[in-house]
Amino acid sequence: MILAGIDIGTNTIRLLVADTSDITHRELYSGRTITRLGQELDRTGRLADDAMARSLEALDGYVNVLQRFPGIPVAVVGTSALRKASNARTFVASFKRRTGLELNIIGGEEESRLMLAGVRRALSYAKKTEDDPLASALVIDIGGGSTELIETVHGKVKSMMSIPLGAVYLTERFLRNDPPLKEELDTLRKVVSRELDAWEREAFRGRDVHPSFFATVAGTAGTITTLAAMDQALTEYDPARINGYILSRSSLDRLVHMLSVSTLDARKTLAGLESGREDIILAGAIVAQEIICRCGARQMLVSDWGLREGIVFDLYEKRRGAGTK
Repeated sequence: MILAGIDIGTNTIRLLVADTSDITHRELYSGRTITRLGQELDRTGRLADDAMARSLEALDGYVNVLQRFPGIPVAVVGTSALRKASNARTFVASFKRRTGLELNIIGGEEESRLMLAGVRRALSYAKKTEDDPLASALVIDIGGGSTELIETVHGKVKSMMSIPLGAVYLTERFLRNDPPLKEELDTLRKVVSRELDAWEREAFRGRDVHPSFFATVAGTAGTITTLAAMDQALTEYDPARINGYILSRSSLDRLVHMLSVSTLDARKTLAGLESGREDIILAGAIVAQEIICRCGARQMLVSDWGLREGIVFDLYEKRRGAGTK
């Protein structure tokens, strides 16, 4: 069944067209465009006009791609930026008028569910371990506007939570200098730690457990996949070298230190660092570092697949359940 999914994120818009079944998944088109839809949203509470224009232009291009696959079902979802923006309806209406497609703004819990579906399928394909890597795991998705944390026990979701630790928002709020000052980094870490304290209290309330009990810490989305690409010094992004990659804590520490002392211009020369992500990668990397330290983990299992793939898999399940071919 050929299906398409569009993920409209705070920093990046992604399109996937795939021929999907219960046991196979073949990408027919994969695209990602950094549009920074959530630019200044944390300060103003609104989507900026130029950010909306960039994003709608990118979406116009994706609709042109979809014309190569006439009549295929398409699911479009918006996440943190569209959840928060007071003028999100304006964007949704403009998108519908220009494309004829429906845009569904999903909550943090639904975002987590779809992300987990994508990660689980990716890691099962990667087969880096004989056992289910998500049998007892913490799965994290560090996006531009929020971070999703999912706890799995015996392969099933035990808790899921969306916390306001997005790479775009944290950068705009705390990292003003180039390179950032020590005081800025210290403040950023305190905020991240405070949010993780709140997550820990909520997720483990009434249970005598601690984040260190996770057998696996797994991660997806742009921050983590970029760190995996940087650790391998990839000159060209290769999903096959990202899915199932083991990012060690020592490598993460090294990358965070390097980014902390680098200017934006210097970061542009780093192999594996996606163009357009130079300014926000450090904030996202610190979130990843603080989480992995909190869990006492020595490594993170990386998935190139996440929300975008989960959107397609979910659409497949819905249409299969409805008896649609």
